[in-house]
Order: sequence, then C-alpha cells, then structure tokens
Amino acid sequence: MSETRDVLVDFGTIEKNIPKYKLKNRGIEAIPTDKIVGSLGRYNDFSENLLPHRGDMGIRYESIKKGMLNGIIFPPIKVYQVLDNYFIIDGHHRVMVAKNVFNAKYIDAEVLEIHFDFEISPNKTYTYSTDSAKGFLIKLEEHFFLLKTCLSNVVLKYPLKVTELVSFGKLFEEIENYQDSHNKGEFQKKPIIYASYHWYEHRFLPAVAIIEEEDVLRGFPHRTYTDLYVWIQQHKYYLSQKVGYDVGFDFTAHDFFEKYKKVRALYLIPSMIRDVLRGVKEQIKGN
Repeated sequence: MSETRDVLVDFGTIEKNIPKYKLKNRGIEAIPTDKIVGSLGRYNDFSENLLPHRGDMGIRYESIKKGMLNGIIFPPIKVYQVLDNYFIIDGHHRVMVAKNVFNAKYIDAEVLEIHFDFEISPNKTYTYSTDSAKGFLIKLEEHFFLLKTCLSNVVLKYPLKVTELVSFGKLFEEIENYQDSHNKGEFQKKPIIYASYHWYEHRFLPAVAIIEEEDVLRGFPHRTYTDLYVWIQQHKYYLSQKVGYDVGFDFTAHDFFEKYKKVRALYLIPSMIRDVLRGVKEQIKGN
C-alpha cells in the first residue's frame, strides 16, 4: 500500500477542543534522536542569568561539548511527545552535541506525552510545523493552568499570556509556594484559587507596575508582561543564589532592566556607526 503524506493536525482547529486532550508525564526514558523533529526553545533570547544575548549559541554549544567529552553527566533533556515524534522543550544544545559529536542514536529525556482524541491513519506519514505545535502546546499548558487556578483572563486587567513553553508551570509552582508561605494565615485549608487571586493582586500586578514604569516591554518585541515576570523571577533566583539571600523582586527588576539596557546599548553601537558612515558616504557622493 502506497504511503501518502499529510499535515499532522490543524492545531488551530483542534485547540478549540483542548479539554479533550491529556498530558501525561512518562518520566525519564531513552528516546531515539532521529525522532526529535523540532526545538520548541526555552528563553532562546537569553543567557543563563537572564541577560539578553546575541550570537553566543556557539559558546554554549562548545561549553556543553567540552563537558560531555570530559565525562560530565548532564541532566536529561525535556521533550513533548506528539504521536511518535518529539519536540525539545529544554536541552537543544545537548541534543546537538549528542548527535553531531557522539553520533548518539538515543538520549535520555523527560517525556511529556500528548494524548489526542482522534484516529491516526496507518497509511499516512504525518509532518510537523514547529511553530504551530509550540503555539498549541502553550495553549494546552494555559488550559491546565486555568483549570487549577481559575485565573480567568477574561476578567484580569493584565491577562496571563506567555510565548514560551513551561512558563505556566513555573507560574503555578510560584503560586503554590505563595500559598505555602501563607499556610498559617488566610489560605490555610482553602482551595488554591484563593492564593491564586491574592498572588495576582499582591505579587503580579505590582511587578507589572514596575515593568510599565521602566517601559522595558518596548525592548522585547512580541513578548508579554507575563514573559518578563517569569524571566525576572528566574533572574531573582540566580541573584539570590549568588549572594545567599532573597534579593527581592524590586531590586531584581531594576537590576534586570539596567543590565538589559547596557547590553542593548552595546548592540546598538555598531548600527549607529553604520548609520554615521552611511551619512558621510552620501555627503561625499553629493559633493
């Protein structure tokens, strides 16, 4: 029987029925590297300490390559499984080194499997659109997040929208920690919805106010307030680990923005020089 090729799924259509799909954590297992069909990215615009970067892909790759060659054991990558193929959530460089340097046929991964409620034709070879898959999986994560917290974006002043995978998981983990920190007070023995709305009002909204005051979102095209909030919280963890105590959100936000401005200025300099040289060249031509 001849095989026909078709698109995996119209994600834009099936996301209308998101409640029908399930997410299962299968734990750690060895997956075939030739079945990894796309990288869904994780903070691709940032270095490990949450500073924006450009062109350091090679530095990160070489660092991991050196470590693996020296026998350092890195954590398993993290992937979504869609049918029999995998999309990288975290560990893109590790996969590159494993395939390009070690010619590895398998790699250890934490597998999050998506169960779809539709039949798969055995006579078709399904293809994938990474962007479509990423958008759908973010919506799936958002669905599960809203089910747990009841933080309906319909009523929120600043909707909780993200552009990176696992961000909703990080937000939910923070809300759980927020609830635990108040476990002797008003949230004790109450559903997490109470902590969720209290977190939104007393943690998220003040953070958005700082982000607006700094006008930093303008420097991050196609990103959201929630993206910045998640990144700043990651930066806070990095700074707190470095000094040995919680540095606080306000300090972290200002530190993040100041470092971002400095880095951004450095990348603007070459373009400014080009503009000046272009102007000089045009003046010479005019003379």
